[in-house]
Amino acid sequence: MHYVRFLGPPKVIKNRRGTLVQLLFTITTDLGDSFLFPERFLDLQVVAIAASPEGSSTWLLSDPGHLDWEPGMRVAKPALEMPVALERALESGMRVHVCVRASEPVHTAESVPRILALSAEKMRYRKEAAEKGAVMPAWVPLTLTPADNAVSIRRLQLNDTPEGLGTIEIEEEIGESIARHIWDGGVIATCALAGIETAPDSESSQNPCMRTMKNIFSRQKSIRVLELGCGVGILGVGLAAVYPRLQPSGGDCTILMTDLPEAEERARSNMKRLENSHLRFQENPVRMLYENLDWEEGRQGRFGPEVRSGPWDLVMLSDCTYNVDMLPALVETLSAIHAANLTYFPEGEPFTTKVFLATKPRHESEEVLFELMDKESWYSVHKQVLPKPVLGGVPQSVELHLFDKSGLSDGRGPQAIHRKVTAYRTVDSQLSEQCAHRHTAKNTLIGYCDDFCFEARLCRR
Repeated sequence: MHYVRFLGPPKVIKNRRGTLVQLLFTITTDLGDSFLFPERFLDLQVVAIAASPEGSSTWLLSDPGHLDWEPGMRVAKPALEMPVALERALESGMRVHVCVRASEPVHTAESVPRILALSAEKMRYRKEAAEKGAVMPAWVPLTLTPADNAVSIRRLQLNDTPEGLGTIEIEEEIGESIARHIWDGGVIATCALAGIETAPDSESSQNPCMRTMKNIFSRQKSIRVLELGCGVGILGVGLAAVYPRLQPSGGDCTILMTDLPEAEERARSNMKRLENSHLRFQENPVRMLYENLDWEEGRQGRFGPEVRSGPWDLVMLSDCTYNVDMLPALVETLSAIHAANLTYFPEGEPFTTKVFLATKPRHESEEVLFELMDKESWYSVHKQVLPKPVLGGVPQSVELHLFDKSGLSDGRGPQAIHRKVTAYRTVDSQLSEQCAHRHTAKNTLIGYCDDFCFEARLCRR
């Protein structure tokens, strides 16, 4: 899949011919490692939409056939005439956004059903596949004076019907950096999860992997989901948007998104976008949180207070396997999360941690991930492959994996110890100071608590 990517905010230019809107954008892959190279040319469309409490107005800034992306292009810098009514809307303070998209809907990737349909198409020849790919549009705010911290926006329609679930919006940073952008794995994984509800008869939704994911969400009245390496947050935000439909009986869901500190601002912004959208006002909205997490600390079991707040039924991640040097830390962090999960239950009680992982295979060296998962006793439950035709290129794919790992609590975790200390306090209040049983109970608990100094102090008090 390719993406329209703005390289700078749009500029409003006034000259003798009138007022122009100048854009600067490219069309590239998610990593920006190759530009769109269509077999012929791709006709593009530029629209502007002004919104106000009274309604919205739309203007077509480029006529069909007047703006296209040709083979060999790396950047486009069109200057388009601004309609007088649009200029007045800007001057009045109305919010205006400009969108660049492919003119033909068949080449536009902006809805869950369309993206899933692309993955389901069967291509017999490479040439046929090269004509089937799609480009995800991008939106950008248009102002009379460009903002210093301008962002572009991706809009993903959850379904194609007017009475459907609506649209989620994801902010990205403008520019060529790949760090704070959406990637293929997150987009496809979000579409697959949303498609469980919005495209239930699709090939993706009928796959055993998605059927199991549906059961995970629909059969648990309460679920806690932890996302690693969330980036801009498309997977976590997407799940939060569709979860109320996946659990129609009114389940409770908490999603904690984590990443390095440099991802925090954009992730929180996208969480806020969902909170402010009409999707947020449906019944039983999801509780969304963010916390920084470095896998080098996670692999040692060092987590922040939100991660340590309780057991996590599902851990999910997307586009986190491209850096093979970080895979050992990632897998060990997953195992440390599972070990922490076991500490929240009484001795001998079983618990299974599930991991949902989306990855776009880029190099065979990434296969070491599955060796590491197997070494850490993570069991592969399902693997789902979604092909992706690429305009003018070789077909690619995104893999969705579901792993799980089970274990028995040994009763020695801090949460289990806390329950034992509580039980001791109950006994202590019922026994006299001279009772030998009291000292026996205390000494036993001290043995359990030596590794947890706070609880040990309680026992020795």
